Amino acid sequence: MTPRPYCWRSEILLSGWEVDRSGGRFEFSPNFEFSTTNTFDLHINWFKLVDTNASGAITLRHQIARQTEGKLTLEFRFMLPGRMDGACWQLRDLQKPAVSLTTADGKLWCESGAGHPAMLLPIEPNRDYGVTVTADLNAKKADVFVDGQLKATAVPWLNPLQTIDSFLVKTGDAATGEMFLNPVNIFKGYAVNETFVACGTGVLPSDWKAETAGATVESFECGTKPDILSLKLAGSRDKPASVVKAFEPVPGKTVCEYRFLLPERCDGACAELGSGKKAGPRIIAAGKDILFDGGRGAMLPLVRDYRAKLWYMVKVVADPEAAAADVFVNGKPVAQRAESVSLATAFDHLRFTAPGVMWIDDVQVYPWQDYPADYVPEPKPCLAKNGLLLGMQSCNLWREGKSYGGWDYIYPHRDKRKPCLGWYDEGNPEVTDWEIKWQVEHGIAFEQHCWYRPNNAVNHPIKDAVLDQGIIKGLFNARYSNLKKFTIMCTNDGACATNPDDFKDNIIPYWIEYFFKDPRYLRVDGKPVLSIYSVGNWMSMFGGQAQGAAAIALLREEVAKAGFPGIIIMMEERSGEPNALRTIKALGADCCYSYTWTTQYANVERDIMTKARNNGGAAGLQVIPSISMGWDCEAIGVKGGGWLAFADYKALAEWTRDEYMPSLQAASLGRRMILLANWNEFGEGHFMLPTEAARFGYLDALREVFSEGGAHEDITPTERQKKSASTCSIPRTNLPGRP
Repeated sequence: MTPRPYCWRSEILLSGWEVDRSGGRFEFSPNFEFSTTNTFDLHINWFKLVDTNASGAITLRHQIARQTEGKLTLEFRFMLPGRMDGACWQLRDLQKPAVSLTTADGKLWCESGAGHPAMLLPIEPNRDYGVTVTADLNAKKADVFVDGQLKATAVPWLNPLQTIDSFLVKTGDAATGEMFLNPVNIFKGYAVNETFVACGTGVLPSDWKAETAGATVESFECGTKPDILSLKLAGSRDKPASVVKAFEPVPGKTVCEYRFLLPERCDGACAELGSGKKAGPRIIAAGKDILFDGGRGAMLPLVRDYRAKLWYMVKVVADPEAAAADVFVNGKPVAQRAESVSLATAFDHLRFTAPGVMWIDDVQVYPWQDYPADYVPEPKPCLAKNGLLLGMQSCNLWREGKSYGGWDYIYPHRDKRKPCLGWYDEGNPEVTDWEIKWQVEHGIAFEQHCWYRPNNAVNHPIKDAVLDQGIIKGLFNARYSNLKKFTIMCTNDGACATNPDDFKDNIIPYWIEYFFKDPRYLRVDGKPVLSIYSVGNWMSMFGGQAQGAAAIALLREEVAKAGFPGIIIMMEERSGEPNALRTIKALGADCCYSYTWTTQYANVERDIMTKARNNGGAAGLQVIPSISMGWDCEAIGVKGGGWLAFADYKALAEWTRDEYMPSLQAASLGRRMILLANWNEFGEGHFMLPTEAARFGYLDALREVFSEGGAHEDITPTERQKKSASTCSIPRTNLPGRP
């Protein structure tokens, strides 16, 4: 994704990648210097390798967990503006390639151990291609698809290796020019894992079967590039469009996930998981509702009065032997042990049908796996005293390949910043369960996640936000997610560009359906709590203060239409200045708070909080107390800063509890709520997720000051558990020229 991180450093790292720049450099767009412009973008338009050396190449390599059996899938997109012979993309061990795609004579080839390379197609300049390789480690052969179409079958590996350990891409040694590259995905263990990102437009992938006409892959800019391709069904009442994806049989309990969007309500649009000629459980649109049809007669409502033009995320856990299924919609459990037909055989296909227009994406089928015996121990929640709500702010930056920065920036500072989870993979539900355990056992009631809508998806329904893996993949699938509440902060800095129509038609419906309606979402007196990060950007998004106030008024109206008694809106402000607080009040927000104080001194935090209380009261604005463990940005290029001693942090918490909160207005939410900075800002340097250095010092201080709990045991993962939480292999073997 975006290689330029939120960083003041001039040196740019591709986190997780070994880079040899002998032949040139890499470039990307958007490009910026945060230290001079103070702006950044959280989407990407393109990334490319620029080879300027006729006797050298640019090489990128990424290690993966060692694979010795089964099938491994590689997919990537590339474009060559001009001819570049000798470029290659390889699945390999650390020494030799097994599968090697290369360019020669202006064509794309798959090299073969049989001595005769398979020609895949001529390469057209400035044309974007999607490539998928299925590498069979048992047979030592590969199938190759280009733009979703099968171009070569069972090509013998170039070298009959026993393991695959890495991916390598290289420009031509004797060539110069540019290679656009993005994304690179490698996966294993799925019967189906189709995002259509490596497909071509206007056709159906050759491993999908059209039962009737009207199914093609098309562009739908509902997320950040390049993942803007989706499957479109365009049928009619007389002739519904229907496609089938067959797959190797999955015996027993099976998970099926997908997303779908109906531009208009479409009776009969459905998805069906089946076995042979037998139909299994299906999800169907009928009237105003989305229903579960288990094939036993009655249909079970899943979503009442569903919305057109909204991406719905469906997950079905089907148990054919028990003749039952669990169903989740937009991350929420909506049916448990729903009756389904009994199927003695394995699931082997998925069918989508639409008597109208239906968009489909992110299709996954895979076998269910039970929790291991040494899974995250069950949390022992510790409640805060007197109904206080402790909220932990967080910023989800730590999923390699999706992150805005990455662990390579933190590794040199590992003596103080390495998490007790190791170099974890955010969005892994097991990681989230460790985080839930540590938070609820120290009195924390909710987590406030940064939420970013990509700027290049304005005026389109939202399928994927940026950096949303902590919620969508992690929290929504975590075993212990019901033990803690969550909220979102609309982080409108580098993302979330919008306009009044887009805000009403796309952002607000997404917030309501995915977040506010979730029983795990924090509500105070029945009202969902929403934070907005940048006051200035909020006004710029809509064209001024009056328009920004109108947007908040519109949000309140739409939330009321959805059945809520209201919404509590907080806006971030850390100066305490009267004009800033009056602006927030004029916009129609309820409260202000600070994301962090950018200081290492407790007395500075106390002084600004006091100033905000006094000036907020004069402006008629509620203030939510926020306390931070410090601020140290050395990992992202800023010298200076530091962290509070545990005793000083505890004293700051006691002052907040005993002096500050009782001094707020009687009806102020700030008498009930405290926001904490921050859970996981390892780069900016305010983090409370336990690290190897600080351990549980700050969390234990919170527990002692705010909770009812007594003595307890702080448990950290074993080495096996940390390995399960991570796909990251720091330190890595360096190639020449890597910083």
